[in-house]
Amino acid sequence: MLAEKRRLRTLLRQQRRALSAQAVRKNSQRIAARLCVQVMSHQARQVLLYSPDENEVETEGVWQVACRRGTAVYYPRVTADKQEIEFVRRHANDHLIPGVFGIPVPPGEDILRRVAQTALALLPGVGFDRAGHRLGRGRGYYDRALRGVLAGALRVGLAHDYQVVPRLPIDEHDERVDYIVTEKRLIECAGTGVEKAG
Repeated sequence: MLAEKRRLRTLLRQQRRALSAQAVRKNSQRIAARLCVQVMSHQARQVLLYSPDENEVETEGVWQVACRRGTAVYYPRVTADKQEIEFVRRHANDHLIPGVFGIPVPPGEDILRRVAQTALALLPGVGFDRAGHRLGRGRGYYDRALRGVLAGALRVGLAHDYQVVPRLPIDEHDERVDYIVTEKRLIECAGTGVEKAG
């Protein structure tokens, strides 16, 4: 199980690093457009974003839409002891600053304590499968957060389409997403595996 996870993680990260900046930007724009039309239409009061790393799907377009709507937006920040992530609010005029591992984070201390009933958590991942299983980087930060402060949020994985694989090896502590949005399709994971392409 662990060996297969490591193999897949290495392979998928290599493929993602090989994407051109133009491909990442183009995919991200398509994903943001689909996300805003098909998912964010449920008027989330809180949106959990992330700062992309290693050619992950970019989220700045989603941030701008959420900001115009007056939605409260939070970004993950690794705690000083590097054991957990907390979620820090980004206000309209905030410029992101380097955080742990060099990943940009909001500068303030407005920490998320509890998600609203209509919270939307947009999650990065190394890989996903159509059942909603998510392969992260192996530290378990998001799995623990999804069982904790993010419990109850609608979970949406953002991915380049190649990152959706037929089946991922899973452990009992691995948390699932409700939807996956790629540049080619939206996959409903919690129900019947419905796909909307185009």
